[in-house]
Amino acid sequence: MNKPATHVRRALLRRLATAIGLLLTMAAGAQAEQTFSFDRTPGKLPKTVVPLHYAIELRPDITSLALPGVETVDIEVREATAQLTLNAVNTTFTDVTIDDSAQRAEVATDATAQTATLTFAKPLAAGRHKLRIVFAAQINKFGTGLFSVDYPTRTGIKRMISSKLEPADARRIFPCWDEPSFKASFALTVVIPRNLLAVGNMPVTDEEPVAGDLKKVAFAPTPKMSSYLFVLAVGELERVTADAGGVTVGVVTTEGKGGQGRFALDSAVKLLAYYNDYFGVKYPLPKLDLIAVPGGFGGAMENWGGITFFESRLLFDPAISAETARRGIFAIIAHEMAHMWFGDLVTMAWWDNLWLNEGFASWMATKASEQFYPEWQGWLNGYGAKQFAMTLDARRTSHPVQQPIADHSEAVTAFDAITYNKGQALIRMLETYLGEQAFRDGIRKYMAAHAYSNSTTADLWQALESSGGKTITGIAASFTEQDGVPLVVAEADCVGAAQRLTLRQGR
Repeated sequence: MNKPATHVRRALLRRLATAIGLLLTMAAGAQAEQTFSFDRTPGKLPKTVVPLHYAIELRPDITSLALPGVETVDIEVREATAQLTLNAVNTTFTDVTIDDSAQRAEVATDATAQTATLTFAKPLAAGRHKLRIVFAAQINKFGTGLFSVDYPTRTGIKRMISSKLEPADARRIFPCWDEPSFKASFALTVVIPRNLLAVGNMPVTDEEPVAGDLKKVAFAPTPKMSSYLFVLAVGELERVTADAGGVTVGVVTTEGKGGQGRFALDSAVKLLAYYNDYFGVKYPLPKLDLIAVPGGFGGAMENWGGITFFESRLLFDPAISAETARRGIFAIIAHEMAHMWFGDLVTMAWWDNLWLNEGFASWMATKASEQFYPEWQGWLNGYGAKQFAMTLDARRTSHPVQQPIADHSEAVTAFDAITYNKGQALIRMLETYLGEQAFRDGIRKYMAAHAYSNSTTADLWQALESSGGKTITGIAASFTEQDGVPLVVAEADCVGAAQRLTLRQGR
C-alpha cells in the first residue's frame, strides 16, 4: 500500500483522536452517583439522633494507660425516640444521663458492631438535648486510637501518647458518632502532669494547676469536623513556631529535636500561602501544628490543625540526612496540608469516596512541588507511581477507584495505590482536559459550596462542569466506577483505494 498524502494522514489522525475520545467518554455501564444527602449517606448508625457539639474531658494516665473521661454532647433528636446508638470500643460506661436529669440510660454494647445503644425509660422528644456520659477507655500499645510510644533518650526511655483515628477509631477514645457525615464541633480538656505538653486540634485557651502535680489544659472548640480528625498528643515535647499570615504554624517534637523541624516549618509556611490562594478559601483554624511521633505508626495523618507524622518523615538533620530527603519531607507535608481543605474542610460523605481525599492530596502535593522546586521534576519522577497503579489495575483482583465500602473494617482496605496513585492520575487528566484555570475555578466553587460539610464525587463533577463548560460526569464516571484502564487498539487496512481504521477498546 502506498503511503497516504500528508493531508490524508492528518485527517486520519483527527478521526482517530475523535474516535478514541468517543470511546473514552462512553460510560460503559457506569452510573454517576448522587450528590451528597445526609439521609442517604451509607453507614451503620441511625440518623434519628445527630451530634452537634462535644465537650470532652480526658484524664490520660501515661503510666497505667488508663483513660477515664466524661463528655457532654449536644444532640439533636430528629424523631422522638427512647433509644440512641453511637460508637464505642473497649469502653466502660459508668453513668449516662440526659438533660441534667435523674433519668439514666441502660447501656447495651455490641463488640462486633462497635456500638453502644442507650435506652431511656421515657422517649426523648424531638429537639435539642444534652447527653452526659461518664466512661473509661484505654490507651493502646499499638498505633490505633490513643496509643503510647516508648522511645530512647540520653536519660533513658521516655513515653508519649498520640492519636491515630482514621478511618474509625475515635470510638476508642470517647463514645461518639464515628462516621464522617456526623460532623460536630469538639471542645477538649485534658488533665495531665505539669511537666508535659499537650497538643490538640486548636490552641490552648486555659491552663491551670490542679491537685498534686497535675494541670488542666483547655483547648478552643474546633469548627464542625468529622470525628476521625480529632487529635491529641501529650509528652515531654517542644514546639518551634512561625507566623503565616496570622496563622501560627508549629513543628512539635520530642525534647531536643526542635531544630530538625526547621525545613518542615519553612515548607509549611510557604505551602499555607500557596493553598490559601489556590483553594480560594483561607485556612480557617488559628494554628497548624506538624507533630513528630517517634513510633507507633508510619506515614502521616491529616488531623485538622494537628497533623501527626512518623518523625523520620518530618524531621531533617543536615548533619546526617541525605539532601534528597528534603523531597520526601516536602511531598508528605504538601500531601497532608492539602487535606486541610480536601478532606477536613470538605469531607467525603462515606469511605467509598476516599479517593476524593487521597487522590486529590497526592495530585496537589506534586503540583506544589512543581511550583516551589521545579528542578525536582515532580511529574516526571512520579511517573513510576502511575505505572505501578496501572500494573495493579490490570489484574483481575483490582477494584474501582470509587468502590463500595460496607463498614469501617472494609474502609481500611481502601488505602492503596489504586486510591492514591490512580486517583492522582485521574485528577491530573481532568485538569489537562478542562485547563488549569477552569479546573481551579471549579475547585474553588466546590470548596465554597461544601465547606464544613460533606460531599460526593458527583458534587465535584458538577462544580467542574459548571466552571469548565465541558462534560465531566460521563467521562470521569467510567474511570472512577470501573476497574481497569481503557486500552484502545487501532488497526488500519486498505480496501482498494480506501483506508479503513478499526478501533477496539478493551480492559
